[in-house]
Amino acid sequence: MEDKVREFNALFRPRPAPADLANHWVFGVCHVDLNPPGDLVMAVHPGSSSVRQGGPTEILSLATGPEKAEAIIACLLDAFIKGSEHPMGRQPTDPPPLAPWTWSTLDPEIAVAVQDGLKKHGIHRELCEVGVCSAEERDLLETARAKIFDLVLQSLAPRLPANVLPGDSTRCHGCGMSRECFFQPLKQCARCNKASYHSRDCQKKHWQHHKPTCLGRASVPDVDAHTYYNTNAPADPAAQALMRSLRLESHPARSGLALPLRRLVITGQDTPEIMRLLFGPQWEKQMKKDHQETRMECLLDPPPGSPSHVMNAYFDDSPMVRSLRPATKAEEQRVEEVRELQTLIRRRVGAGKSPSGSDMQAILSTFGADWVRRIPAYTMAVNTMDQGVPATGHRT
Repeated sequence: MEDKVREFNALFRPRPAPADLANHWVFGVCHVDLNPPGDLVMAVHPGSSSVRQGGPTEILSLATGPEKAEAIIACLLDAFIKGSEHPMGRQPTDPPPLAPWTWSTLDPEIAVAVQDGLKKHGIHRELCEVGVCSAEERDLLETARAKIFDLVLQSLAPRLPANVLPGDSTRCHGCGMSRECFFQPLKQCARCNKASYHSRDCQKKHWQHHKPTCLGRASVPDVDAHTYYNTNAPADPAAQALMRSLRLESHPARSGLALPLRRLVITGQDTPEIMRLLFGPQWEKQMKKDHQETRMECLLDPPPGSPSHVMNAYFDDSPMVRSLRPATKAEEQRVEEVRELQTLIRRRVGAGKSPSGSDMQAILSTFGADWVRRIPAYTMAVNTMDQGVPATGHRT
């Protein structure tokens, strides 16, 4: 590793990349179903769509974050030292290798682990700060992955399963590759919710094979999320186990959706797959807004004395250990907006006091014509800040 670090640190590292484009790169890890299988580290330059790749090697199956980070760093340095996106290696016409000025990745936990590893190995100080990429940058990574897979994987003839069983969400039902091969989550067939695909093109190619199964399920009536949770989920062993882990089976409020939704969010288990397991295939259509609001409230972590804290203590008398999924960029911006409004409210009425209707009008009027848009954020700010509201005691 010392030789790689020395060679990487010696690379030309312009602040603007060639053609005056920002020298920022986005990297991620994807699986390749070769024989034997392995994992690739891919980096893409958003401005020019240039690609660098390192591997394949073992990364995703490693047990700890530091182990994964060490393997990622080795591949990442190799990718820039080689300086070529051509599958057959560096070509005479390729530009000279260069190092990035800044970079980011998909997973916040991996970003932290890679940061620590880069510092340990003595990489350029600025590159020891690894950001988290945007949704648009994730799309660019997926486009780059498709390009590399088309060039490399087809020629290597990966061994993929001929058929994927209905309901298996671990593989694309069209090409058979595992979900770890892609930088975007697999998307379900909207008609039957039993087949998953990595792209619309792959779904179209697979339609003739999937059509009999899909149309056979099309006549099954939709079940609303509340009915599914109270009728279908209790008959599913996996959903039963999840309910037990969330301590829902004997709770007096267990038949409603608010309590299980809150406990899923608090424990970081509010992923699409788990939400579908508990609330059925229609969950997003029926619960998207409630899910967003519950996540926001939990991210804000209302203090004692706030209406939300008092209500939650009364409603949920068996709180779970907090392990929320990291906030998205949009959620971070909304949290910041709510915190700013809370600061304005405290400046006007003082700490631990409730704002009146005239206070609300005075505060929102400072935003001019934009005040109407801020009403939901203001309501969230008031409900999640200490107003000296007394606790009401637990349920009986």
